Amino acid sequence: MPHGLITIRRGRRTDLPALAPLLAFPPTHDTDKKHTQHWRRLVSDPAHDFYVAEQHGTLHGMVLVSYVRTLVHLGWLAILNIAVVPLAPSDISHRLIDFAKARARKRGCQRLVVYVSGSEPQMALTPLLEAGFLRMGEVLSCFLQGSP
Repeated sequence: MPHGLITIRRGRRTDLPALAPLLAFPPTHDTDKKHTQHWRRLVSDPAHDFYVAEQHGTLHGMVLVSYVRTLVHLGWLAILNIAVVPLAPSDISHRLIDFAKARARKRGCQRLVVYVSGSEPQMALTPLLEAGFLRMGEVLSCFLQGSP
């Protein structure tokens, strides 16, 4: 894949078909309707930041940052959910992660966390670890104080 300008833009309801392969949707008509409805709610929900990475007119990844208030820490906690096409250049992953960190800082978050399963391949976690996340059991956590 040729490297070129990576654009990160707000996700749209119409992006679902292009991003469905990243989400591994089962191809049944009933679930398609449910996924579309879920997608539309997700994209329009102000409690989330949903952005896509586009390169040469093709979507290669997405990032969703959800914001929740916590009892333990004053303010907001940001939770990162990211998906990138496996064959995409690694700079797409890094750009999406940096973008998510900047958005979370802008919203006043002190930490950005990622929940991982024990079966996550190490190579999937590498961009997160390179971006300053620390593994704490099934959570990767990145403090957001200071610059990215």
